[in-house]
Amino acid sequence: MENIQNEGVDPKEKQQEEEALKEVEDEEIRSQVVERYALDEDTQSETIDKLVEDKKEERKKLGTAIGQKIKWRDTAKAQKEQKPKDELSPDTQPKEPSKQPIEEDIIRKIAREEAEERDLESLDTSDEIKSQIKSYAKINKVSYRQAEKSDYISFLKQKEAEKIKAEEASAGSKGIGIKAKRDFANLSNEDIKNLSDEDYKEYNLWLKSQE
Repeated sequence: MENIQNEGVDPKEKQQEEEALKEVEDEEIRSQVVERYALDEDTQSETIDKLVEDKKEERKKLGTAIGQKIKWRDTAKAQKEQKPKDELSPDTQPKEPSKQPIEEDIIRKIAREEAEERDLESLDTSDEIKSQIKSYAKINKVSYRQAEKSDYISFLKQKEAEKIKAEEASAGSKGIGIKAKRDFANLSNEDIKNLSDEDYKEYNLWLKSQE
Protein backbone atom coordinates (compact mmCIF):
# COMPACT_ATOMS: atom_id res chain seq x y z
CA MET A 1 0.00 0.00 0.00
CA GLU A 2 2.92 2.30 0.73
CA ASN A 3 4.16 1.94 -2.85
CA ILE A 4 0.69 2.71 -4.22
CA GLN A 5 0.40 5.87 -2.11
CA ASN A 6 3.84 7.08 -3.17
CA GLU A 7 3.31 6.29 -6.86
CA GLY A 8 3.79 9.42 -8.95
CA VAL A 9 4.88 11.50 -5.94
CA ASP A 10 8.16 13.36 -6.33
CA PRO A 11 10.56 12.16 -3.56
CA LYS A 12 11.76 15.71 -2.93
CA GLU A 13 8.18 16.95 -2.62
CA LYS A 14 7.35 14.10 -0.21
CA GLN A 15 10.42 14.91 1.90
CA GLN A 16 9.40 18.59 2.08
CA GLU A 17 5.90 17.57 3.18
CA GLU A 18 7.29 15.32 5.91
CA GLU A 19 9.59 18.10 7.14
CA ALA A 20 6.69 20.57 7.27
CA LEU A 21 4.50 18.12 9.20
CA LYS A 22 7.23 17.10 11.64
CA GLU A 23 6.77 18.43 15.16
CA VAL A 24 9.45 20.91 16.20
CA GLU A 25 10.17 21.84 19.80
CA ASP A 26 9.84 25.49 20.83
CA GLU A 27 13.50 25.59 21.84
CA GLU A 28 14.57 24.47 18.36
CA ILE A 29 12.42 27.15 16.73
CA ARG A 30 13.81 29.73 19.14
CA SER A 31 17.37 28.70 18.34
CA GLN A 32 16.66 28.98 14.59
CA VAL A 33 15.15 32.47 15.03
CA VAL A 34 18.11 33.73 17.10
CA GLU A 35 20.65 32.40 14.58
CA ARG A 36 18.78 33.55 11.45
CA TYR A 37 18.14 37.11 12.59
CA ALA A 38 21.31 37.52 14.72
CA LEU A 39 19.36 38.49 17.85
CA ASP A 40 20.60 38.78 21.43
CA GLU A 41 18.62 36.59 23.87
CA ASP A 42 19.47 38.84 26.83
CA THR A 43 18.44 42.18 25.32
CA GLN A 44 15.92 41.17 22.63
CA SER A 45 13.95 38.39 24.31
CA GLU A 46 10.60 40.07 23.64
CA THR A 47 11.31 40.28 19.91
CA ILE A 48 12.49 36.65 19.88
CA ASP A 49 9.31 35.47 21.64
CA LYS A 50 7.15 37.24 19.04
CA LEU A 51 9.09 35.74 16.14
CA VAL A 52 8.85 32.25 17.68
CA GLU A 53 5.06 32.57 17.93
CA ASP A 54 4.90 33.78 14.31
CA LYS A 55 6.95 30.79 13.16
CA LYS A 56 4.76 28.34 15.12
CA GLU A 57 1.59 29.78 13.62
CA GLU A 58 3.14 29.72 10.15
CA ARG A 59 4.11 26.03 10.51
CA LYS A 60 0.61 25.20 11.77
CA LYS A 61 -1.08 26.81 8.75
CA LEU A 62 1.36 25.20 6.33
CA GLY A 63 0.80 21.81 7.96
CA THR A 64 -2.98 22.16 7.53
CA ALA A 65 -2.61 23.02 3.85
CA ILE A 66 -0.23 20.11 3.19
CA GLY A 67 -2.50 17.73 5.13
CA GLN A 68 -5.40 18.62 2.83
CA LYS A 69 -3.20 18.06 -0.21
CA ILE A 70 -2.07 14.62 0.99
CA LYS A 71 -5.63 13.62 1.88
CA TRP A 72 -6.86 14.49 -1.61
CA ARG A 73 -3.93 12.65 -3.23
CA ASP A 74 -4.51 9.49 -1.19
CA THR A 75 -8.26 9.57 -1.90
CA ALA A 76 -7.65 9.93 -5.64
CA LYS A 77 -5.21 7.00 -5.69
CA ALA A 78 -7.52 4.78 -3.65
CA GLN A 79 -10.41 5.38 -6.06
CA LYS A 80 -8.15 4.85 -9.05
CA GLU A 81 -7.13 1.48 -7.60
CA GLN A 82 -10.77 0.41 -7.24
CA LYS A 83 -11.90 1.49 -10.69
CA PRO A 84 -10.54 3.19 -13.83
CA LYS A 85 -11.02 6.93 -13.61
CA ASP A 86 -13.04 7.17 -16.84
CA GLU A 87 -15.61 4.76 -15.37
CA LEU A 88 -16.23 6.84 -12.28
CA SER A 89 -19.44 8.78 -12.15
CA PRO A 90 -19.25 12.56 -11.66
CA ASP A 91 -20.41 12.06 -8.08
CA THR A 92 -17.62 9.63 -7.21
CA GLN A 93 -14.72 11.34 -9.00
CA PRO A 94 -12.46 13.03 -6.45
CA LYS A 95 -12.50 16.78 -6.60
CA GLU A 96 -9.28 18.64 -6.01
CA PRO A 97 -9.90 21.20 -3.30
CA SER A 98 -9.40 24.78 -4.31
CA LYS A 99 -6.14 26.22 -3.07
CA GLN A 100 -6.57 27.83 0.27
CA PRO A 101 -5.64 31.52 0.33
CA ILE A 102 -3.44 30.84 3.32
CA GLU A 103 -1.41 28.25 1.38
CA GLU A 104 -0.78 30.74 -1.41
CA ASP A 105 0.23 33.37 1.15
CA ILE A 106 2.76 31.00 2.70
CA ILE A 107 4.25 30.08 -0.68
CA ARG A 108 4.59 33.76 -1.60
CA LYS A 109 6.13 34.51 1.78
CA ILE A 110 8.72 31.74 1.44
CA ALA A 111 9.64 32.89 -2.08
CA ARG A 112 9.93 36.46 -0.87
CA GLU A 113 12.19 35.44 2.03
CA GLU A 114 14.47 33.48 -0.32
CA ALA A 115 14.74 36.49 -2.63
CA GLU A 116 15.50 38.69 0.37
CA GLU A 117 18.30 36.36 1.46
CA ARG A 118 19.84 36.54 -2.03
CA ASP A 119 19.63 40.34 -1.93
CA LEU A 120 21.34 40.41 1.47
CA GLU A 121 24.19 38.15 0.34
CA SER A 122 24.78 40.36 -2.71
CA LEU A 123 25.30 43.49 -0.60
CA ASP A 124 28.87 44.77 -0.58
CA THR A 125 29.25 45.06 3.18
CA SER A 126 30.66 43.15 6.16
CA ASP A 127 28.96 40.19 7.85
CA GLU A 128 28.51 42.29 10.99
CA ILE A 129 26.59 44.97 9.08
CA LYS A 130 24.52 42.27 7.31
CA SER A 131 23.47 40.91 10.72
CA GLN A 132 22.38 44.40 11.75
CA ILE A 133 20.44 44.79 8.48
CA LYS A 134 18.60 41.52 9.20
CA SER A 135 17.59 42.61 12.68
CA TYR A 136 16.55 46.10 11.55
CA ALA A 137 14.47 44.74 8.65
CA LYS A 138 12.63 42.21 10.81
CA ILE A 139 11.87 44.63 13.64
CA ASN A 140 10.75 47.45 11.32
CA LYS A 141 9.03 45.12 8.79
CA VAL A 142 10.95 46.43 5.77
CA SER A 143 13.04 44.73 3.06
CA TYR A 144 16.80 44.24 3.42
CA ARG A 145 17.37 46.80 0.65
CA GLN A 146 15.25 49.35 2.49
CA ALA A 147 17.00 48.55 5.76
CA GLU A 148 20.42 49.08 4.15
CA LYS A 149 19.38 52.59 3.08
CA SER A 150 18.07 53.53 6.55
CA ASP A 151 19.80 56.24 8.60
CA TYR A 152 20.68 53.70 11.29
CA ILE A 153 22.47 51.26 8.98
CA SER A 154 24.14 54.15 7.10
CA PHE A 155 25.46 55.37 10.45
CA LEU A 156 26.84 51.91 11.31
CA LYS A 157 28.53 51.62 7.90
CA GLN A 158 30.11 55.04 8.33
CA LYS A 159 31.41 54.14 11.78
CA GLU A 160 32.84 50.87 10.46
CA ALA A 161 34.59 52.67 7.59
CA GLU A 162 36.07 55.22 10.01
CA LYS A 163 37.30 52.44 12.29
CA ILE A 164 38.98 50.59 9.42
CA LYS A 165 40.59 53.82 8.20
CA ALA A 166 41.91 54.63 11.68
CA GLU A 167 43.35 51.12 12.11
CA GLU A 168 45.11 51.31 8.74
CA ALA A 169 46.54 54.74 9.59
CA SER A 170 47.72 53.48 12.97
CA ALA A 171 49.39 50.43 11.44
CA GLY A 172 51.15 52.58 8.85
CA SER A 173 52.45 55.12 11.36
CA LYS A 174 53.97 52.52 13.67
CA GLY A 175 56.69 51.51 11.23
CA ILE A 176 57.58 55.13 10.49
CA GLY A 177 57.61 56.26 14.10
CA ILE A 178 60.47 54.03 15.24
CA LYS A 179 62.90 55.34 12.63
CA ALA A 180 61.86 58.96 13.01
CA LYS A 181 62.57 59.18 16.73
CA ARG A 182 65.85 57.17 16.73
CA ASP A 183 68.77 59.51 17.41
CA PHE A 184 72.01 57.53 17.16
CA ALA A 185 74.16 60.55 17.95
CA ASN A 186 72.93 60.73 21.54
CA LEU A 187 72.96 57.02 22.41
CA SER A 188 74.75 55.97 25.59
CA ASN A 189 76.77 52.77 25.81
CA GLU A 190 73.87 51.17 27.63
CA ASP A 191 71.47 52.22 24.87
CA ILE A 192 73.75 50.69 22.25
CA LYS A 193 73.81 47.39 24.14
CA ASN A 194 70.01 47.30 24.17
CA LEU A 195 69.56 47.94 20.45
CA SER A 196 67.68 45.33 18.49
CA ASP A 197 69.47 43.52 15.65
CA GLU A 198 67.74 45.74 13.07
CA ASP A 199 68.53 48.95 14.95
CA TYR A 200 72.12 47.83 15.51
CA LYS A 201 72.57 47.40 11.76
CA GLU A 202 71.22 50.88 11.21
CA TYR A 203 73.54 52.18 13.93
CA ASN A 204 76.57 50.69 12.15
CA LEU A 205 75.44 52.26 8.88
CA TRP A 206 75.08 55.57 10.67
CA LEU A 207 78.63 55.26 12.07
CA LYS A 208 80.04 54.67 8.59
CA SER A 209 78.18 57.70 7.31
CA GLN A 210 79.92 59.83 9.95
CA GLU A 211 83.46 58.84 8.82
